[in-house]
Amino acid sequence: MPPEMSGWRFLLDENIDPKTATYLEKEGIYAEHVRDALWQGADDEADVLPYARDHELIIVTSDVKDFGGLSPEAHAGLVLLYDDTMPAYQVAAGLITMTDAYQSRNSFGGREELDPWV
Repeated sequence: MPPEMSGWRFLLDENIDPKTATYLEKEGIYAEHVRDALWQGADDEADVLPYARDHELIIVTSDVKDFGGLSPEAHAGLVLLYDDTMPAYQVAAGLITMTDAYQSRNSFGGREELDPWV
């Protein structure tokens, strides 16, 4: 795994524009997209969650229905996006603002809603 300065590592779910990862990488924030890390149509519970946990990735998703009710033990971190019409640059900007607001990933509570940060 590549060493990251900030410790922030994101896995963008299929419903998040893949360009978001490009914007985050430009700012030095590690981000993978489910389509690249796994495959198109990867199953949330069987594929996405275990992969994210194993690689300590915070899942960014607008699939609030499937991910919103998860217990903290089920994931390594979760950022929920309610407005799924938001363009990639706005999603990335919100994540950057959010990561800047926390001193470190360790101070991140494990679950956050992205919309207020945008």
